Amino acid sequence: PELLSVAEGNGWRPEKGAEKVDAHKGSSLVAKGLPTILQFHLKRFNYNWQTDVTTKLNNRFTFPQSLDLSSVCSGMKDGEDDLVIYDLQGVVIHVGEYGAGHYYAYVRPDMRSDQWYRFNDDKVDKVSFQDVVDDAYGGKVDGTANLSSDGKEKHGMLRRIRRLWNKEGPSYGWGGKTSNAYVVQYVRRRDIPMLYNMPAKQL
Repeated sequence: PELLSVAEGNGWRPEKGAEKVDAHKGSSLVAKGLPTILQFHLKRFNYNWQTDVTTKLNNRFTFPQSLDLSSVCSGMKDGEDDLVIYDLQGVVIHVGEYGAGHYYAYVRPDMRSDQWYRFNDDKVDKVSFQDVVDDAYGGKVDGTANLSSDGKEKHGMLRRIRRLWNKEGPSYGWGGKTSNAYVVQYVRRRDIPMLYNMPAKQL
């Protein structure tokens, strides 16, 4: 939470006429209040108050394939563990700069499968999750990196040797150097059978 400090001139006044005091500003997440479908809107544009210019942020930002929110939920109770586990289902990509660009998406329509698709206007292509990562994280792709089962980056010896042999440098994902995730969507694992009208044992 943000600290509202009297010393810094932004203390909190509990009521009209009262003296300002130091206070923490923020909100708490409760497991029961989390939604079935969870979306994160990433800050990819930044307004500079000094120059009056908005620019695109293409910095590398990673996010997990599976998300556990237990560490940020307060007052977790017994039996609520399955309320805070989410799986990545879709990523909206922005390619371009502020005021001029294009959107497309990576989607895993069947949550029982690891098959991903790229939806780019009327064109749909099968892709791997590694393709999603290379395009969605932003920044340069090492080319020697791939993902372990827990979604963390690892480096393959064969890829590293191939890069050195061919003298290839870092590249970018499918959309180029200005492509990166703008919105990421997760689905609560417990609710997948309900959303897809399927028995839980099929997961």
